[in-house]
Amino acid sequence: MRLDEALFERFAMSRAGYRFMLHLAPRLDKVLIPRTKGRLSSAGFDKVGLVTTTGAKSGKPRTQPLALLDDSDSDALLAIGSNYGRPSHPAWSANLLAHPECTIEFKGPPARYRAELLTGDARDSAWARIVDFYAGYESYRTSCAPREIRVFRLRPVAAGP
Repeated sequence: MRLDEALFERFAMSRAGYRFMLHLAPRLDKVLIPRTKGRLSSAGFDKVGLVTTTGAKSGKPRTQPLALLDDSDSDALLAIGSNYGRPSHPAWSANLLAHPECTIEFKGPPARYRAELLTGDARDSAWARIVDFYAGYESYRTSCAPREIRVFRLRPVAAGP
């Protein structure tokens, strides 16, 4: 981990960092990410993307900044439904369960993806990479128990004719 990443992680795991990530960062990211072609967010370069889902109940588009990790086993991404360690699942994860197709703006222009909820060994393997990416996810896991944090693999959808 680079020094800047270590410092940001330390800040994010503090009380002030938690409040920043919960309340201010999503607002900043909705402005920063589109203006930087999906490269820059409040967490730095290539850490957060804008994920647009279809509302599970409303059917309307819903855009949420999410931390995304490259899935080392493929060209997919991993999305973590930690909801900052709160007791309920984030709404965007229910949206992906109901409507797995989504659009993601991350490291480039928006592209179409399809979500798959990971379970069993696949989830365990992904979780190890997730905690390596940000150790705070482990404290989120503890604070939201007994809820299991949802982990999604987001695979690119080939462009149609």
